[in-house]
Amino acid sequence: MKKRLLGGTAIVGVSGLIAGMAGAAEAPTWKLTGNANFQFYWVDQDAAALTTKSTWNGTSEAAVTWAHAEEMTGWAGAATDDGQDHDWYFGVDEAELQLNVSGTADNGLNYGFKIEINANTTDGSVADEVRLQFSGGWGTLQMGDEDGAEDIMNYGGENLMGATGGFDGDQDDYLVRAGGFSTTDGDTGEIHWNPTGPGAYVYWGSDGVNVAAPTYPTIAGDTSDKTKVSYFSPRFSGFQVGASITPTPNNGDDFKEDGSWENHIGLGANYDNSFGDLRIRASVVYSTASSNDTWIEDVSAFSVGGIVGWGPFSLGANYTDNAESGQPKKWDWDTSTYVGSGIETSYWNVAAGFETGPMYFSAGYFASTLEHDIPGWDDSTYEHIALTADYTVAPGLGVYAEINMISDELLGGSRLYSTDETWFSLANDTTSLVVGANISF
Repeated sequence: MKKRLLGGTAIVGVSGLIAGMAGAAEAPTWKLTGNANFQFYWVDQDAAALTTKSTWNGTSEAAVTWAHAEEMTGWAGAATDDGQDHDWYFGVDEAELQLNVSGTADNGLNYGFKIEINANTTDGSVADEVRLQFSGGWGTLQMGDEDGAEDIMNYGGENLMGATGGFDGDQDDYLVRAGGFSTTDGDTGEIHWNPTGPGAYVYWGSDGVNVAAPTYPTIAGDTSDKTKVSYFSPRFSGFQVGASITPTPNNGDDFKEDGSWENHIGLGANYDNSFGDLRIRASVVYSTASSNDTWIEDVSAFSVGGIVGWGPFSLGANYTDNAESGQPKKWDWDTSTYVGSGIETSYWNVAAGFETGPMYFSAGYFASTLEHDIPGWDDSTYEHIALTADYTVAPGLGVYAEINMISDELLGGSRLYSTDETWFSLANDTTSLVVGANISF
């Protein structure tokens, strides 16, 4: 889903904010909006049909290990058949209602709240975003369950993708991650794969290390809709800054629990200005949080991006370096201390868009890498090419189509060797077609 920047404008003191809330000129007004879609999927991927195998042998490198995940030059475990059963199907990916309430006080303070309600039966929660907002000449203050500055203020090729979102779209609904198997032996080092989860793992005991490359343009530590406070400055000559603080990764009644991290701070600065038919947008954002586990790295990631538009044409790009954010550290048995993780992730993307009348076309490319120091194994990579077309049939009614071509390679793509002398592919090439219709009001 594309994020739009607030057009708002530095917070003053708390006393000034309280004074600004007094004396509403009129009762707040409300507006209800919503949308729902229906989609047809056709998916062809190498990992659609998986084969059950028995065991694989491996040896460990015992001098330095990840916490709860030992480095292996080979692998052990049992695979299960758990792939894609049907090459075409229907789906409802998006169905939601949004209530916006707004008012203006006598002194010009704007105030309101937003509630985004999930109407899809597959959604895990009823309310997706719930937040209060205050704004004025001093800027915009948001409090509640809403995306943070590290997300809202960032630009990249993902902002130009149409249809379901291209490489920032619905691939998690159907993509089988490279590896195409899951393991059941919890006593030796393993790769563990989950077809609906984040990918493959190096396993030791009951905990694991993700060794699959990222599939989405999401900065490490992105707090999504976790409960937070955010401030966005006014825009001066095209420039704007913002900051968010999120104490814990929990919402609702669980907000008092710290979880795996705490005290996340998202910072952002961007530029948005037009010169005739030329529009220039640029951004830099930073994400940081403290880990509550001594064997997990803190979050420290940055992202830079931009979009240049000329009339109906737009070109956008983004580079994000997550470094070792959130990765498990290694335990050095010789010194009995935790050392660096040895796992780093990064990604970049580029996209172009063209709008003519009721039609919009886009093309984009996304590439990510997980670098590691597992002896004898290559890095994991993920590449995604997307082509989209949107057509506005009537006000509130749109149809769209999208083609995705994905290459997913885990630890080099084909390195797993079994006791029956069979090479197992750790690569999955996927082609998908998505055609859909969306109605909004």
